[in-house]
Amino acid sequence: MTMTIPVAFVLTFALITTPAQTYTLSQDLSGSNFLSAFTYNESAIDYNNYGNVHFLSQSDAVADSLTYVDSNGHVIIKVDNTTDADGDSTYGRNSVYLESNEMMTIGSLLVFDAVHIPYGCSVWPSLFTQGQDWPDNGEMDLVENVNLATTNQYSLHAGSGSCVQSSSATSNQTGTTTSTNCTVVPSEDENTGCVVEDTQSNSFGAGFAENNGGVYAVLWDDSGIAMWFFNRSSVPSDISSSEPDPSSWSTASAWYPASGCSPSSAFGPQTITLYIDICGAFAGDTTTFDETCSSVASSCTSLVQTASNYDNAYWEINYLRVYTTNSTTSSGTSNTYAVSHNTLLAVFVAILAFFTIT
Repeated sequence: MTMTIPVAFVLTFALITTPAQTYTLSQDLSGSNFLSAFTYNESAIDYNNYGNVHFLSQSDAVADSLTYVDSNGHVIIKVDNTTDADGDSTYGRNSVYLESNEMMTIGSLLVFDAVHIPYGCSVWPSLFTQGQDWPDNGEMDLVENVNLATTNQYSLHAGSGSCVQSSSATSNQTGTTTSTNCTVVPSEDENTGCVVEDTQSNSFGAGFAENNGGVYAVLWDDSGIAMWFFNRSSVPSDISSSEPDPSSWSTASAWYPASGCSPSSAFGPQTITLYIDICGAFAGDTTTFDETCSSVASSCTSLVQTASNYDNAYWEINYLRVYTTNSTTSSGTSNTYAVSHNTLLAVFVAILAFFTIT
């Protein structure tokens, strides 16, 4: 009988040490090249969210210093905080709505590093991705909340058909699920999405800024959609490298497995979108506004006229990076599952080889 143990060990070692994913940097946006990678969506009226805001063109936003790169090389995107409009109850404050020139596809990892996120009563910032045919091509909200909230919210929005966050997600995320239905029903004005509340108190608002910000990430592949927040002291060492490895990161803040909502059929190519709205359907909702701002003002719209209310309504961004891979299997919170099965497979093959190879 020929010696078989070395053959089995070599096969086992090869299977165990083969990486599940390799990510390649496809977009590296920071400093001056950040703003050139986006189109300014100009709109005198916020038709989508009914906000008290005017989204400016690129030339007007630059002229009004609402978008620029500061002396630290950080990208600043802000709301006008110099113009007072006392007595104008219908005033719309100038702001910016950016949409990426390149689209993100399945198999992508987006990493976003910021030191300041807009906050304040009536302020509604969001970093999200959206399909070209909304809601049928889906939407992924990575950074979003309003007013004086202290924690971030993650959510998915999908078109017709069943799309939910399955019950298996809760054991694979650190956040708290507050809504499991991802499907948008326009006829019923239903657009809550499947929402996960971050449990880290410095993931949004003043706490985020005081902690020197942090890093957000979303991984979208065939196994599902995973989203993370890392405060500045806990950012993985590989996250800013040329080859980040999400399988080595801690448990995701929010996890949407494919068993509840298909990441390939419910979501088409995504445009990366970043803006700052004011009041509107979310920040201006009476119940939502009163949760953190009832002691500040009687209504959301009463704040819009005063410029100083928007001194903290700005993004300060280190970078946004998108990585892609040709392989779209096994992501985020499911990586432990995938690795354990690869290991079992390797052991099985090794045992089979021991008994059959002569």
